[in-house]
Amino acid sequence: MKKFSFRLETLLQHRHHLEEKERTKFSAIRNELLAEVDHIQALRTTQAQALAELAQTKSGDCDAQEITWHYRFLDRIALELERSARRIAELEGKLEIQKQVMIEAMRDKKMIENLRSKREKEFLTALERAEQKSVDEIVVTRYAHKQ
Repeated sequence: MKKFSFRLETLLQHRHHLEEKERTKFSAIRNELLAEVDHIQALRTTQAQALAELAQTKSGDCDAQEITWHYRFLDRIALELERSARRIAELEGKLEIQKQVMIEAMRDKKMIENLRSKREKEFLTALERAEQKSVDEIVVTRYAHKQ
C-alpha cells in the first residue's frame, strides 16, 4: 500500500514554526502588560498608604520638612503612575498588533492544513478506488475461469 506524501509538508512545518514564534511574542507582550498592571496597582497602594501617613503626620506634631518629604514622595509616585499608564497604553497597542500578526499566521497555517487534509482525502479515495478495481478484476477473472 502506498503511503500518503504531501508535497508542501515543509511549507506546513515552516508555517507551524512561524505561528509558534508569533504566539511566543504575543505571550511575552501579554506578560509584560500584566506585570505593568501589577506595578501600577502596587503604586496606587503605596500612594494610598503615603496619603494616609501624610494625613496622620499633619494631625500630629510634625515639622515642615517632614511634610515636604511626604509631598515629594507623592509627586514621585504620581510621575511613576503617569509613566506606567503610558507604558500600559503602549503595550496594549503592541499587543493588539501582535494579536493580528498571530491570527494571520494561524490562518496561513490553517490554509495549508486544509489543503493537506483535502489531498489526503483524495489520496485515500483514489487508493480505495484502485483497491476496489483490483478486487473487481479478481472476481471477474474467477467468474470467467468457472465458466
